[in-house]
Amino acid sequence: MTSDKKKVAMLVIIVVCFALAGGITIYRDFKKKSVASGIETINPKEMIWVKCDNAECEAEYQTGKRDYFEYLEAHRPTAEQFVAMMTDPNIKTATPLLCKECGQKSVYRAEKCDKCGLVFFRGTIRHDFADRCPGCGHSTTEEKRKAARRGPTETSE
Repeated sequence: MTSDKKKVAMLVIIVVCFALAGGITIYRDFKKKSVASGIETINPKEMIWVKCDNAECEAEYQTGKRDYFEYLEAHRPTAEQFVAMMTDPNIKTATPLLCKECGQKSVYRAEKCDKCGLVFFRGTIRHDFADRCPGCGHSTTEEKRKAARRGPTETSE
């Protein structure tokens, strides 16, 4: 093969590789857009627990999970609040919600223990599962992960 033919062959291979890379990128982007994701996928009827951090109120109630995340999306933290959230392990979140009971901006996401019924702020026990109960030590997330590691249970027929 002559030098000119080698150059043309290499050029064709390069063009084909770029075309293939572009096609794969476009296909992956299209595939991502066709898969539902984001806040819109949360069932509007799904509820989560929240708790007021105001010592005089301490209200505990359920609110819509989708509404909660839409509120957080609309009220993003400032740069300073974001840095504080990333560096201070004791901070709850930068954006508290308005309490239905006392009217203060002091409501944060909470968990209700499946075992003892205590409602507590998520992440109360540092460096552990966010749903670890400070009262009895139970964690639903931990139980689910242990069950998943054990594998599917055999059912008797």
